[in-house]
This record gives sequence, structure tokens and C-alpha cells, in this order.
Amino acid sequence: MARAALPVLIAILLLAAEPARAASVDGVWGFVGPDGEARCSGTAVLVFQDGRYARVLPKLGTLAGEKVYVFGSSTYRISGDRLEVAPVYTWTAPEPERSYLIRRGAEPALLREGEQPATLRPCPELDASQLIP
Repeated sequence: MARAALPVLIAILLLAAEPARAASVDGVWGFVGPDGEARCSGTAVLVFQDGRYARVLPKLGTLAGEKVYVFGSSTYRISGDRLEVAPVYTWTAPEPERSYLIRRGAEPALLREGEQPATLRPCPELDASQLIP
């Protein structure tokens, strides 16, 4: 009886691990500049939260005060060690489907693959819930 329950227990544990993996990328990520630091202000950042993705310009100064400008939004999913972002369909800033390699550990990073490779690092000073639509 215990042997029959083992595959079910393993399946439950694997399904429970998926939200934990998503939580490891949830947050705000900035592109790494030439100095090796994430650029988290004055330029666009990527926001991942609960399966939603957005590319935003945080704290854009306007005559009406500070606002967040959203270039586009979409969804994302995690497949193993890859973060896959669905295409963004907007007139002003369309984006193709993108894939990022998730590097976990002491210095987490997202490594964008494809024709325009880039490295992103977390921006802990920015709150994703305040930036994503």
C-alpha cells in the first residue's frame, strides 16, 4: 500500500514546487550596465508577478507628479530553468516572445538569450505590486 502512494506523493511535491520557483523570479529586474550593477532607475525595468509580466518606466516625472509608464504587458511561465515570456502586442512597443535562463543562488540573474543577449539582476528597492498593471 505504501509503495502505491509513493508516486502520488512525488507528484504532489513536484506540483507544489512550481509556485516556489515562480516566487524566485517575482519582483523587479533591471538590465545590468557596464559597471556590473542593475539599472533600476531612469530606464525601463522588467516586472514579474504572479504570472504577469510588464516592461515599465518607474517614477516618470510629469506635470501631474510621478507616474509609472507601462510600455507593454503579457504573461510568463517557468519551464525548468527557463522563464518564458509571451509576446507583447502593443502599437507603441511590441516585443517578441522571449526566453531567459534563470540563475539562482547568491547572485540571482536572468540571462536573456537570442539575438540581443542581456543580463538582468533584481531591483529590491522597487515594489512589483506598485508597478504592474
